[in-house]
Amino acid sequence: MPIVFVHGVNTREGAGYRTGVELTKNFLNAHLANASIGGKSFTDVPEPLFPYWGDLATTFTWNMASLPHGDMQSLGGAGDVDLRPYLAAIKDAVADGIGTEPLLGFAKHDFTIAVELIGGLALEQAEAGKEEETAQFVIAIQDFAQTNPTPDWLHDLTTDDQLLGKLGLAVAQQGDVQALGLVDDVVAGVKKVGLRVKETATGLIGSAADRAGDFASTKLLGWTRDGLNENLGRFFGDVFVYFNARGDVDEPGEIPKRIVAALDKAESAAGDEPLVVIGHSLGGVISFDVLSHFRPKLEVDLFVSVGSQIAHFEEMKLYRTSDRSVKPPQHAKTPDNIKRWINIYDDVDIFAYACSEVFDRVDLDVRYDTKTYVIKAHSAYFTQRRFYERLRARIDGLP
Repeated sequence: MPIVFVHGVNTREGAGYRTGVELTKNFLNAHLANASIGGKSFTDVPEPLFPYWGDLATTFTWNMASLPHGDMQSLGGAGDVDLRPYLAAIKDAVADGIGTEPLLGFAKHDFTIAVELIGGLALEQAEAGKEEETAQFVIAIQDFAQTNPTPDWLHDLTTDDQLLGKLGLAVAQQGDVQALGLVDDVVAGVKKVGLRVKETATGLIGSAADRAGDFASTKLLGWTRDGLNENLGRFFGDVFVYFNARGDVDEPGEIPKRIVAALDKAESAAGDEPLVVIGHSLGGVISFDVLSHFRPKLEVDLFVSVGSQIAHFEEMKLYRTSDRSVKPPQHAKTPDNIKRWINIYDDVDIFAYACSEVFDRVDLDVRYDTKTYVIKAHSAYFTQRRFYERLRARIDGLP
């Protein structure tokens, strides 16, 4: 399957990154198999290519010691700050409050979306050497929820721990994950993170985020300055590194070189199959820059940009091919070698932008609700089975 996936900002080598690659690869193989694009169809399922450029991205000499730490940080450690957006998502979904068993309360309200959140917790605790197993677990629990949206045993449970144990047992009985011998280990890890979710909820009681007694301000809960500033810092840092060092077509920088190498490899392997490029976040920007400037003759049958800033940077005329003379009511030109373009964004993803009002040819500008909260939305798309299902439906609807 000639697919090139270009990752975005704040992506660094480690168990979490490798687990994400395994998860995305499996979802792509499952949901894009036999897809037809422009009269070309996938006939095989080889490995999608994931060119990695995180080692070339920004670093912080003092490990972001310049960030101020306010009152929210005093509520708990950095890990707790990371988990607050999960609580915000639960709070927004469950009208009668988070409660003392937040995961179970969410599951009884919307089991399928709660399982997506639990999958996110599994990714939070991904360990080296267990990347494939963790990815398979996340896929298996979402498959189970898809076919069992209201399992009979759910209403009898009383604790988060019981929910996670029962969910692990349910997917183990499906056979796929049990064959990998990992259910107990992964569930144990998720239970540890689940306990931290409960502890974080308890720690927020009576705090600024709980002024009305029920985590009233989900904006304050989900938008702690610590977490937001870290994400913004890495986002802008990676952007600066790319644009400062991308080079030109005659002397490309190291990041474009890696993307070009992956594109050339995929093109040579495509044959009669469609060539698909998927760019997440800044990966969409880099892919667009490479396709429009560094490889303008390489034809891409489908370009999928997700949670990306492509149009935002075109408005600032930052691409090598940006034409400063083009202004409203005109539109910027979509590169000729991009045959079809689907752009996907979540309204609550602050790093995601629409494209159809800026470029002259965008086949689809698609809103997608990750049903997560603020910063988490940006990294949630590719962890959710329903995202790939809807992407496939959009692909099938293309001319």
